[in-house]
Amino acid sequence: MRHQFEAAVDLCRNCGYEFCAECLVYSFGREQPPYCVPCALAASGVRSNAAYPPRPKREIKRRLKERQKAEKARAKQKVEVKPVEVDWSIPDRPGAPAAPDWLEEHLPSSGERVAF
Repeated sequence: MRHQFEAAVDLCRNCGYEFCAECLVYSFGREQPPYCVPCALAASGVRSNAAYPPRPKREIKRRLKERQKAEKARAKQKVEVKPVEVDWSIPDRPGAPAAPDWLEEHLPSSGERVAF
């Protein structure tokens, strides 16, 4: 909720909302579902009114399954990146001034390296 531009990492085990990594508390290790910060404060007894309203466990499980299904579908999709050829030559413009004569002297002949 706080970081709208961060990608959601997991769902809160109590309220079922998606949160970024900074807003999740793994109280029981990485194997168990995490709490969001407000729900963790309420669960620990620090603040009783901090938590979001809890959602039914059935709905949280359904949302988790949907999320996992979407991640699998994204992993299956192969993105094929094709190289793009770019023509770096500069076309001659009508009326453009020609290259200065002194430039020809300083340009290397083909195959020479230029030190910068």
